[in-house]
Amino acid sequence: MEHESQRTPPQRPPLDVPPTRGFGLGPVGATAAIAAIATIVVATTLGYVIPKIVEQHLLASTATSIQRTVDKIVESASPSAILTPTDIEALQAEVEHFLIGREIVRVKVWDGTGTIIVSDESRLIGETYEMSDDLIAAFDGDVIYEVPDLSRPENQYDRGLGDLREYYIPVENSSHGVEIVFEVYELADHLVATLDQIRSAIWVALGIGSALLLTALGAAGVTNARAEKRRRERSQRLIGQLLEVQEQERTRIIGSLHDDIGQPLYRIMFGLQASKRMVDDDSPVHDELDRLDGLVRDVDTTLRSELTALRQEPGVEIDLESAVTELVEVVEAETGLEILFEADADIDLPLAHRATLYRAAREALTNVDRHARADQVTVRLVEGQDSTMIEVIDNGSGSIGQPGLGLTTTRDRLEAIGGGIVISDARGGGTRFVAWVPNEDEDTT
Repeated sequence: MEHESQRTPPQRPPLDVPPTRGFGLGPVGATAAIAAIATIVVATTLGYVIPKIVEQHLLASTATSIQRTVDKIVESASPSAILTPTDIEALQAEVEHFLIGREIVRVKVWDGTGTIIVSDESRLIGETYEMSDDLIAAFDGDVIYEVPDLSRPENQYDRGLGDLREYYIPVENSSHGVEIVFEVYELADHLVATLDQIRSAIWVALGIGSALLLTALGAAGVTNARAEKRRRERSQRLIGQLLEVQEQERTRIIGSLHDDIGQPLYRIMFGLQASKRMVDDDSPVHDELDRLDGLVRDVDTTLRSELTALRQEPGVEIDLESAVTELVEVVEAETGLEILFEADADIDLPLAHRATLYRAAREALTNVDRHARADQVTVRLVEGQDSTMIEVIDNGSGSIGQPGLGLTTTRDRLEAIGGGIVISDARGGGTRFVAWVPNEDEDTT
């Protein structure tokens, strides 16, 4: 079996630094952003739908007007139930007199066989064509208005007339239903110009409204960003003050342990040694004094260990790279882990950032020692464009598990100053721990 120390070292992923958390819009800003998006969608929809609705109303109004004219033409021509040549000539005259002109540029009168019996275009008169769906619907009694399909053969002479709108007006006979259908072509220049004006007015109004909303959204975002920045700066100040208080308390505890407990322990130990010399070696009192001397020495050893740990805790003047270097050396000596440390960070981070990153590295290495079953670790201190990170990669089991109190506390501290933690499986096995803080000048604290 391959020896444990020969396990493959962890593969090193690219030095990607997580981005700094932005100042987000916050709940109010997010709601305003959703409202702005909804407004833009509604504005776009209305800018398209309203002109369409107006166009349909204008076309319906024009169709009604044309239908009145057609009714007058039919009444004036007085066609019989079965159209005679005389009736058709009368219709032709009435059409040319009452319909052709102004914006109406083409008229076709169809009978039920698909034959054009009357038109201002003489080449169409008497021609029979396959009836379109709209024409069939008109013979069923429907009034149709739309943009014409000029590709149909009956529209071959209409293609150079311009932008047109087409109207199918059925003419009903009381006993025979719809006998003829008027197909009327109207120039749409005036209609298109009117719709363009309406569309422009709608877009201007919606544009002004959207601009005002976006301005309000921007103001809300700026206000929220400033509030977030103030909150972060306040968190940094509080953490900095806490670190200073902890430094003062650490110094006081070191002094108290050394002077108030350490010195009396020495006197007790010396007193016990002097007392042992006053009694015989085979006396029960000598044995008891020897036992007490051993207990005092054990307490002294524990006290020295705690004092050493307290002295090794970086203080308020922490140099992050030096502190992590010393941390790596201590962890290697105490755990037997093989740790590779790399540093590429020159930025002078605020105290709160430096101390929080250091403690994140210490928490990560502690978890590797306790839970990862690893023997090789890579620790990197990396400066990115807007973040600085501590990365700890081990070649252990890769089981992350539920974050404990230490990780949760570390995450809370990092998030309080705009940073965070990402824990994931490393390439090739093991765990990758990344803690980052935003790059900010020292004077921001």
